Amino acid sequence: MNTKEELAHIKERYVRRAASLHPSLKIRHFLASLYAVKEREIKYAYILRENVGQDYSAKKIIEIGAGFGNNLLWFQSLGFRWENIYANELLEERYQTLCERLPNSTCISGDALDLKFYEVFDIVFQSTVFTSILDQDFRKQLANKMFDMLKPGGVIISYDFTYNNPQNKDVLKLTKSDIKNLFPLCRNIQFKRVTLAPPVSRRIGRFYDIVNFLFPFLRTHLIAVIKK
Repeated sequence: MNTKEELAHIKERYVRRAASLHPSLKIRHFLASLYAVKEREIKYAYILRENVGQDYSAKKIIEIGAGFGNNLLWFQSLGFRWENIYANELLEERYQTLCERLPNSTCISGDALDLKFYEVFDIVFQSTVFTSILDQDFRKQLANKMFDMLKPGGVIISYDFTYNNPQNKDVLKLTKSDIKNLFPLCRNIQFKRVTLAPPVSRRIGRFYDIVNFLFPFLRTHLIAVIKK
């Protein structure tokens, strides 16, 4: 499969994903998402402190598949300067919202493989992008691009799930082995398992943190910290 075909398929998968959520389930998904987001933001904060330090004013970050900008707005709240924040988004409707929410940052639409940066960023970030790519060659090309954009000593932060969903053929799991194969030239990779399985988290509501602490084997996602 060539790159253009896979890009078209990725766009179709996102459209189907957005349309598949029944209105009666949206509130439960929303509440579960709040807890999951809080959990991984705490992890991100520790990762940044351990790998980048505590002063982010001169650090540059780019997110691949930035969506509506929620992640980058959170990074900005930690001290990243607007002009040092870059966002790439494939879907045009999301890109338009992204530009409105990050007016003083650099927003770039289209295929991430077309980005022209080399060793520019201290942090390259992606969240559930790889699992929306089913073509292995495209995954490898994207990983290479992310690694090339990263400064020596910088980190890629990757968040994705590690189990296939038999009811959703539009996604493909990303395991520890997959990540190691995608980034063979990295200096080191650390893994942190997070996020309760969605069918569980949508049922337990405000008990998310307790169940997450007591039953870590129910976590279905990985944060990978990939060092150059």
